[in-house]
Amino acid sequence: MKLFQRITSNLVFFIQVLLLFLLFFQDKVNLPAWLQTVGRMHPLMLHLPIGLLVMSFLLWLIKNKIEESSFKTIFRFSLQLTSLAASLTALMGFFLSREGGYDPSTLVVHKTAGVLLSFMCYGLLLLFQYSSERKTLFTGSIITAIVTLLVAGDFGATLTHGVGYVWQPVRGKENGEEETITDSSTMFAAAVRPILKSKCFTCHNEKKAKGKLVMTSIEKLLEGGKDGPIWVAGDPLNSHIIKKINLPLEDKKHMPPEGKPQLSPGEMELLYKWIEAGADMKKILKDYPETDSLKIFTSKFIKAPQHEEEPEEKFTFAAASPAEIKKLNDPFRSVFPLSINSPALQAEFFVRQNFDRKKLEELLSVKEQLVILNLSHMPVTDADIKTVSKFINLEKLILNNTDITNKAMEELKNLKKLQYLSVNGTKVDKGAANYFPLFPSMKEIFVWNSGITQSDAAALQSKNKSIIFNAGYVADKNEVLKLNPPILKNENFVLSGEEKIVLNHYLPGAGIRYTTDGTMPDSIKAPVYTSPIVINGFTVLKTKAVKTGWYSSDVREYYFFKKGFTPQRAELINPTNEKYMGEGATTLIDGKKGDADNFKDAAWLGFREKPFAAKFYFNQAPTVNSITISYGKNIGAYILPPVLVEIWGGEDDKKMKLVKKFIPDPVTQDQMNTVRVEGIKIDIPPSQYKCYKVETKNILKLPLWHPGKGEKGWVFIDEIFFN
Repeated sequence: MKLFQRITSNLVFFIQVLLLFLLFFQDKVNLPAWLQTVGRMHPLMLHLPIGLLVMSFLLWLIKNKIEESSFKTIFRFSLQLTSLAASLTALMGFFLSREGGYDPSTLVVHKTAGVLLSFMCYGLLLLFQYSSERKTLFTGSIITAIVTLLVAGDFGATLTHGVGYVWQPVRGKENGEEETITDSSTMFAAAVRPILKSKCFTCHNEKKAKGKLVMTSIEKLLEGGKDGPIWVAGDPLNSHIIKKINLPLEDKKHMPPEGKPQLSPGEMELLYKWIEAGADMKKILKDYPETDSLKIFTSKFIKAPQHEEEPEEKFTFAAASPAEIKKLNDPFRSVFPLSINSPALQAEFFVRQNFDRKKLEELLSVKEQLVILNLSHMPVTDADIKTVSKFINLEKLILNNTDITNKAMEELKNLKKLQYLSVNGTKVDKGAANYFPLFPSMKEIFVWNSGITQSDAAALQSKNKSIIFNAGYVADKNEVLKLNPPILKNENFVLSGEEKIVLNHYLPGAGIRYTTDGTMPDSIKAPVYTSPIVINGFTVLKTKAVKTGWYSSDVREYYFFKKGFTPQRAELINPTNEKYMGEGATTLIDGKKGDADNFKDAAWLGFREKPFAAKFYFNQAPTVNSITISYGKNIGAYILPPVLVEIWGGEDDKKMKLVKKFIPDPVTQDQMNTVRVEGIKIDIPPSQYKCYKVETKNILKLPLWHPGKGEKGWVFIDEIFFN
């Protein structure tokens, strides 16, 4: 025991001297990487001196109830451990502070309090060893140490969690800390800021600004950090925040860092959609049309907004059972409560090609609870409205771009509580005017791009004062507007059999230009879309909308694959990286496409240590004219296309010959922010082999313009297509 005491005392004394030296010459200290790692253990280590000091204080309070010699032995040992733990924690904290990214003034107080606490713990040990009879002095000293501990802890919590983190539960909510969401709240405040607050604020606040980025105020958020603004309005793929949250978790630039709470897929998609829609931080919720896709999507995340003019509606009907709601949810239909503990339900349908009228009828099991129904883009007809009319408490009905006509109004007039009706893009026209006065609760009807013109809407408005007829934006005659891009109807990018590419545009008179050879479509020479497009193999489709008197839309680019011939068996020659093993070789021929936002998906095979190489076997040799490699591309995350591809063929895998060697175009710096799934199509002489071998080579060293220059790149492959 005495040997332990001597070693501990000498070690603590050495650390105290070292701390003083480091504090006086901290501006000249340059830490090696291994000491930075030690510093990052500070948050783990700091719990020891806290617990030990509190334990020592409690022992001191009950000293009279413990036999004196036993107390001295136990208490001295406790103080030795406390002093050693406090010294080591202070030293690790100093190492961590050298990384930067913290508020200087708060850091100085925390650092000073931490070092002072280590000195005080050592002083308590010396005081007890050499002046144990001075009990009043010792009592005052240990109480002072406890106070110093609270100060150090409070400022430490401020550095990591924001101002007032420790005392906030006692003080209650700060003014403005929790904003009550109303119809006049901005979309940013209602949907985006809560995500940033829960996942980003702890590292990016006024007291701890990692990367010189402060996200707790709008002004600082718009300034951005050391890499500039964190988003580019309208361009999510070139926005830092989107790129960093989509990096692999183990990537050092991934945000939030590994170990911190991560964004859910829904939260990531919300940020993406909000930035894509223009990242408007001033637009309020009630200014978004009820049919706006962003508003519809974010409604799942926003706490039910309070209407300023009206109190929150209280529903008197009973809630449906959770089991019933769960049963009604599937990939093409979503049913969910309007808010927590609310009995009211909302239902939405997805994917027009998979619409099943029986799914609509199944909702009758919750006909009392259903208050919002979204059937946008579904092939709903007047006959289906008979089912809809049975949802007796329906308040909001969205029928945009469905196949209904004026006849549907005959059934809908029976919905006595219907307040909002949207028939944008339908054949409903002014002939439905006789029905509108029959809706007793109707407040607003949306009629954009329907058979009801602007002048028709104005006439209807004059006759129905209690209903707002919303006919959309009326452009200035001298204003030139920009078209939205064409709409892609295909849900799957792997086409089989006679499947074709289907495009559409909802603006009357808008034309669609496209190319399938990778070139940019112009407004004059590019082919005009008149019917679904047939493809024979891998195709890069580029398309835009054009209309006289309008600016052309942005170009949209899509990558389509033709399913072609499916091998009976595949075999990997080189193993994948152990973290990205997918479903083995079967992954390459199962027809399941990977998601460029999630390379951990089982649809991907990842290769880095060894290049991709695989064999494919056919029972009957088809005539193959091309082989396409579908690969992932995320240059910033070191995921690149292969730099070389070799195709081999033969009657079996023992006698194979080189069929084609292909060198893809090298990646360039302007592709740095590209995140998507692409393809390499290798045309080969018409071949009839039962066995093919596909080999690739990874880029051995990332180019000089890449942040990871010199490192080896990844290749991710999800499918191989034979056509």
